[in-house]
Amino acid sequence: MMNQRQRLVKRGAATQINAMGGNIVPARAFSRKQAVFNEKASQYASQGVITTPGYLRLETLLSTSGSATSLNTINFNTLDTSGTKQPTERRLKLSDTFTITDISFYIGTGVATVATGGTGTGQPGSVEQAKERLNTFPNQQVVAIGANTDELEAIYNGFLSLRVDTTTFLDSVPMRQFYRVGDTQTGTVFATGGTATNQSTWNTAMGKTSLLPTIELNGQSNIEWSITLPTSIPYTQVADTFCNAVIVLEGFLNQGAAGVQRRVQSILRKG
Repeated sequence: MMNQRQRLVKRGAATQINAMGGNIVPARAFSRKQAVFNEKASQYASQGVITTPGYLRLETLLSTSGSATSLNTINFNTLDTSGTKQPTERRLKLSDTFTITDISFYIGTGVATVATGGTGTGQPGSVEQAKERLNTFPNQQVVAIGANTDELEAIYNGFLSLRVDTTTFLDSVPMRQFYRVGDTQTGTVFATGGTATNQSTWNTAMGKTSLLPTIELNGQSNIEWSITLPTSIPYTQVADTFCNAVIVLEGFLNQGAAGVQRRVQSILRKG
C-alpha cells in the first residue's frame, strides 16, 4: 500500500485519485485549469480536503480623507482576520489554501455620502460599497476618478509584488498588463450623431491575466500583496465618492488544507 509520499511522487501517472470517501477518476486535462485541479485533488483528496473553483477579492481604499494624501505603495490584506474587511472583499480563511491561476486589477469607484452611512470623504457605507463599479483604466468621465485621471495612471506605471513569509514569489509584475481600454467607454459623446453609453467594454474576460506558474497561498502564512508606484503622487479624492484598488485572484479554494499543505511540503523536502 502506497504511503503519502509515494502518492505525491507518482500522482502524475495515476489513473485514479485517492480520496477519503473513495477513489476519484479525474477528468482528462484538456486545459491548464483542469490540470491544476487534478494536481490539487491528487494532493489533498486523501486528506479529506475539498478543492473547488473560487476567487479572492482584495480591496484598499486609496483615500479616506477629504484632504490631499500621497499614493506611493498600496498594500492589501489577504487573510480574513486582518484589518478592516470591506463588504465586497473575499479573503482567505486561516484554515484554507488558495491556488491562483489568474489575476485581475481594477479601480473600484462609487459614491460615499453621509446620508447612506459613508463620511462624504472617501469612506463608503456598506450599501454604497455593494454598488461599486469596477474600471479597467482611469476614465476621466467616471465621477469618482474625474480630475485624478493622471494620478491614477501612475498606478499602471508601477508594479505588483507578492511576498509570503520570507520569500518573494512575485518580484515585479508590470501593472500595465492589467490596463484595458475597450472600443466603448462610459461618458458623454460630444460629436454629432454619437450615442452616449453608460458602461465601458472589457476586451477580455474580467480583464484578467494568467499567472504562470501557479502560486498557492496558505492561510497560516504572512501574505503581503503590494503595488509600488514610480514615485509618491499627490492625491485628493473627489468629494462624496470613493476609489478602491481592487485585486481579484481566480483559481481553486482548498478547504481546510492549510495544515495539510505544510505536512505535504515537509514530506517532499525529506525526499
